Amino acid sequence: MNKLSEIKIRIYAVEIMSHVKKSMTYKELSNELKMSAPVISRYIQGHVLPSLDRAQKIIEWFEVSYFRKMLQDEIQVKDNGVIDVSFLTYDTVLQRVIAKQALNYFRNVEVTKVLTVETNGIPIALQIGNEFIVDVIIARKERQIGFEKYIEATYTLTPPTIKSLYIPKNALKKSDKVLVVDDLIRTGNTIKALVSLVNKSGATVSGIFTVIDVNQAMERLKKELDINVPMYSIVSK
Repeated sequence: MNKLSEIKIRIYAVEIMSHVKKSMTYKELSNELKMSAPVISRYIQGHVLPSLDRAQKIIEWFEVSYFRKMLQDEIQVKDNGVIDVSFLTYDTVLQRVIAKQALNYFRNVEVTKVLTVETNGIPIALQIGNEFIVDVIIARKERQIGFEKYIEATYTLTPPTIKSLYIPKNALKKSDKVLVVDDLIRTGNTIKALVSLVNKSGATVSGIFTVIDVNQAMERLKKELDINVPMYSIVSK
């Protein structure tokens, strides 16, 4: 992890404490975080930053105690079983928080590119790209005018339909370390196609991240994909 990412994570921990402090006393926050109220006050007042180790513990506490529940409350399951996560496409504050969480998850992973699929994955991926300060590559479902050579990967939808994803041939270099990102994993087939695009380009998958996975899709992916990389989802439905 570079120094800039470390500082971002430490500052994010302070932002978390400042936000939570609006609804809690210093004593209550002290009990939750298992640290003294004067130390918390110095962090919130901006006099000093927490160490990286302490910042990571604060971020983990925030996710377990608050963030997952907040996301769970936002997710709507329709009568036909469709999971509505449209809020992820327009809530920019939430997108930034998710991106900061992702930066912390993959703090020890080299990332030179972020890869996602159109369209719902784009807002989250762009925010994550901003946190890592890297380019975001968007896999399209149709070829675009202006690019002559593409890398293609196919995947299957339910009911059975074969679809393709495309990225320009020069979008990824062999030296790239790619974080694969999507907002929601149902079957894992789209993620598999994105991983296939990375492999065909000669680049390397460095991690896989999603906000929500359904019916333990991430656990299945870990077993089905023959890659040893960190894979993380915030919420499981």
